[in-house]
Amino acid sequence: MRLRPHRRSPSAGIISLVGVAALCVAVFGSFTAASAVRSTNAKGPLNEAIVIAYTGPVSFEGLAADGGVYPGVSEINAAGGINGHKVNIVPVDTKGDPADAVPLVDKLIATTSNLIGASGIGTASAPTEVPILNSAGVTMMTFAGETAFNRSHYKYLWRLLPPDDANGKAMDLYAKSKGYKRVATVFGTTTGAQGDLPGVLSGLKGTGEKLVAKITLTPNQPSYRAEVEKLIAANPQVIFTEQNATTAVTFFSELKSLGHLIQAIGTNALVTSSWENAVRKAMGRSTFKRVLTVLSTSAPHKTPANAAYARALATVKSKVGSPWTQWEGNSHSQAAYDGVIVQALAMTAAHSVTPKVYNTHIMAVTEPGAGKTVVYTYAAGVRALKAGKKIQYYGAGGPIVFDKYHNSFGNQEAMKISTHDNTIPIATIPEKEIQALG
Repeated sequence: MRLRPHRRSPSAGIISLVGVAALCVAVFGSFTAASAVRSTNAKGPLNEAIVIAYTGPVSFEGLAADGGVYPGVSEINAAGGINGHKVNIVPVDTKGDPADAVPLVDKLIATTSNLIGASGIGTASAPTEVPILNSAGVTMMTFAGETAFNRSHYKYLWRLLPPDDANGKAMDLYAKSKGYKRVATVFGTTTGAQGDLPGVLSGLKGTGEKLVAKITLTPNQPSYRAEVEKLIAANPQVIFTEQNATTAVTFFSELKSLGHLIQAIGTNALVTSSWENAVRKAMGRSTFKRVLTVLSTSAPHKTPANAAYARALATVKSKVGSPWTQWEGNSHSQAAYDGVIVQALAMTAAHSVTPKVYNTHIMAVTEPGAGKTVVYTYAAGVRALKAGKKIQYYGAGGPIVFDKYHNSFGNQEAMKISTHDNTIPIATIPEKEIQALG
């Protein structure tokens, strides 16, 4: 995410990683880590950036990131800050466009003193942002879903959600468990939506389901009648989908008008109130709940970490997207919250707020181990570290276990969405089964 809620202007095209690298070298070749992360041992407040789309077709990314970072920073500051420093938040609106993100990240690095990290790093613009921030020595906590980061060698990049293709494979496995044999894909052209599709297609080879239609929707068109008729002619039992709200309303309204609203399985990008409310109205409340299932990262329920996150979220409810309660169960918001808490605990453990120092302590405060004290809040982690203990932070999204590529995977969960926008878990898809699909 994919709350890989996602990701970029449809007119921007798809930028290859090779092209991205060349662009970054050309524009930022003069930057060094020393010039980028300025005065992080100085007195005064620290700055955590949220580098994400706040406007444009994937603006829901920014809403999801805010739903985690603002509560996390509030909790940190309430506990006394980091090594005596309070933390401020610096939002950077990338508009979900890789090219637009470049000068914005340039400005962030050049002008922001005491920059301790960057959160969010949305899927669409991550390929341009990550190389620049990494070269500058800025620690990044991301939920970007590109498979290119599955074997990342970026020292400062940490991903707290499974990649988009894992979400796609989980959709296959859930559909198989329901006995569906004929499936159709209906995905928008945005980078985020397209990110899940490769996982769906590769997973079908392992599950044995038949792809009867592969439909791509250009966002925000006045009609999708031709695509709807193509879908109906293919006669699938279930639809796999990710589209923005405007596109989904048009598509499903036309499908409904022709009497062919069938079961649909969506990505976790659909778990936002704005999408749910719009599509629920188009389908009808009872139909929406009956036909739609979403797949998202599985998080433990009713843990001390969940409770801490809920309390922190309530304290900043005026600063996050309304209704504020929608973020409490959102996997992307949980990941954003956990990311800033992990950074702060790593700084405490390292006795330094400089990324190039504390970055090496991130695994030390997250990985399990004999003799470690499990902590569920920032305050508890600080107390344990100051008492000379080693800790494992257990987050709102569950345990955080980074592999050597700095990726933390996990199980996926199939969910229904109630009329009150609450997600209701109905099935778990184990990580080992997803990984087994290749």
